[in-house]
Amino acid sequence: MRFLEEYLETEVKPALGCTEPGAVAFCTATAASKLKGSIRRISVVTSVSVYKNGMYVGIPGTNEKGNEFAAALGAICGDAALQLEALKPCRIESVESARKLIEDRAVSVRCDPDRTGVFIQAVVEDENHVVRCTISGSHTNVSMIEIDGMPLPIEEQAIPSATIDFTPDEVFDSVEAMNNREIGKIFEGIDMNLDIARFGLDKILSSREGSSYNEDGLGYKIRRYCLAASAARMSGAPLPVMSSGGSGNQGIVTTLPVALTGLHFEKRKEDIAKAVAISHLFSGYIKKKLGRVAPICGCVTAAGTGATAGIVYLLGGSRQHIEQAMLTILSSTTGIMCDGAKEGCALKAGLGGHEAYCSAMLSLNNLGIDSDQGFIAPTLDRSIENIQLLLSKGMSNIDSAIVEVLENRKNRM
Repeated sequence: MRFLEEYLETEVKPALGCTEPGAVAFCTATAASKLKGSIRRISVVTSVSVYKNGMYVGIPGTNEKGNEFAAALGAICGDAALQLEALKPCRIESVESARKLIEDRAVSVRCDPDRTGVFIQAVVEDENHVVRCTISGSHTNVSMIEIDGMPLPIEEQAIPSATIDFTPDEVFDSVEAMNNREIGKIFEGIDMNLDIARFGLDKILSSREGSSYNEDGLGYKIRRYCLAASAARMSGAPLPVMSSGGSGNQGIVTTLPVALTGLHFEKRKEDIAKAVAISHLFSGYIKKKLGRVAPICGCVTAAGTGATAGIVYLLGGSRQHIEQAMLTILSSTTGIMCDGAKEGCALKAGLGGHEAYCSAMLSLNNLGIDSDQGFIAPTLDRSIENIQLLLSKGMSNIDSAIVEVLENRKNRM
């Protein structure tokens, strides 16, 4: 299997709702699938990052928010075979059952302050058995299942992105040899993300746009589409997005700026697919180095950087222009913190998409970053190393601080 095909298979997947509560639902659904009786109790422990991102985000198809509701729904009606779309089969009667479990205090979700990255462990009980399921490393990687303390065999797992190593040279080589299947997978994601963006434009943004000041440039269009798509999924719209590297918002920013640029300039379908593939791969390349769930906003830092590379490639820029564009967006957006998933993430998604386009245009006109400045070094890899240093020494406790802020708010309600 070519590494591009492998990457698209493992890291570019449909996701319903926010990825972290989606993964919590997948975990409880996986545990519950081993039980035959009625669910009596659900206990979940997550890493700080997963906990933070699921605290206040909408659950698709409901008017509810949060990890507890995702955990309850996953156990009651989730389909583990659908992974990050595990809640797709849930209906209104399941919502009522989940609400009753929570009201009866039979559902608990807490974070382990010593856990980092992606980690979810769910214990689901019926009247006869107790099942424990653990997800670690990536949002769909089931690393352990046991029933009544006895381990069960785990079905073969997809290879996590951390084991798919590639270089920037391999990124460009792989897209030049794209096959029809890979092009089809890319456009499946483009169409899926355009659909939810149009839903958001119609159902969410249209009711809020009353200004007589109108901007119809491509950059602003990209911003509106990214904002609308993210706002729809963050508020619980019952539509999937094509995620990238385990994040729906990153999937939105990875695909829509590049696709909208290609449609605007009437580029060939094959060329748009190549450019979006470059966007996915560079976003994954950066996430692999900075961490799958970092304390900075991935839909700006990782996905926006991938998207600007894709746009420059699509518009005929050189490798030098592509690297300059990536350094330019990193210089202006690194440091935007991730303060948990919620409707406001739509603003960051819009920013990431807009900055991706603007950085591409600056670079194509030789106006981007072109020298050592601050943490920006002459190359992408050296700049990422500097960002890694900033994260490890300057922002190591930010997730815990954000959780404290969110918990304080929860306690005041």
